[in-house]
Amino acid sequence: MVIGSVVRAPLPVIACQVLTGLAASVFLLRELQVFSFPLLQNARLVPQFVTHVPFWGAVQFGAEMGTGMRTYSPTGLPHIMAISLFLLGSWSDALMAGAGFAIGRAVMLLTFLLARDKMRADTAFDFALPKMTWLFALLFLPLAAIMVAA
Repeated sequence: MVIGSVVRAPLPVIACQVLTGLAASVFLLRELQVFSFPLLQNARLVPQFVTHVPFWGAVQFGAEMGTGMRTYSPTGLPHIMAISLFLLGSWSDALMAGAGFAIGRAVMLLTFLLARDKMRADTAFDFALPKMTWLFALLFLPLAAIMVAA
């Protein structure tokens, strides 16, 4: 939020809205497979520094996992949220987005914990997600419009 506040300070609100709208459009078109490009992600799990720097390594790793900066990302929709928070968000918006991110991660983990057959649940997730991306993009569209227009 601090970096975003500094970056957007010299820009008029309409410029931030246009940039966010363009980015949202590109990522939504990627979800609909009109465009294809790799997502920015740090797709590594537990790094070596966690064991080498006992306290601060764990703190850094926890912060990276909690913010989604160290995780696999099968979709670009969180990138839209990050860009809109960067260019348009307030502290309360960031807190609500963080809570939503935490709930989403918790629901996914609870789904796997409650599954009777973990391997089957994992396989179902791998095969079902690509077929459902258009649905997620469609459901995200009103949220993206609200974030840009508000």
